[in-house]
Amino acid sequence: MTRENADELWGGEAVDLALADPDPEELTDELLQEFTKRANTLPPGAFRAWALTQPWPRFCLIVRIVSGTMRQELLTDDE
Repeated sequence: MTRENADELWGGEAVDLALADPDPEELTDELLQEFTKRANTLPPGAFRAWALTQPWPRFCLIVRIVSGTMRQELLTDDE
């Protein structure tokens, strides 16, 4: 997933705000399973709507995943 994917789903301004939040929800196995299930089974509009119903810290985490930011952070941490 990429920043462009996130921008298409929620718009650049919302993505910027979510990525700037210093305290997104922490990733848990349970949330990762839910995210993966929904990302793989829902059409983009329904996935977007589901994400928007989440509490702000969780939405910020979802944006970090979709935009590829979390992946980049994890790769950087491993170095």
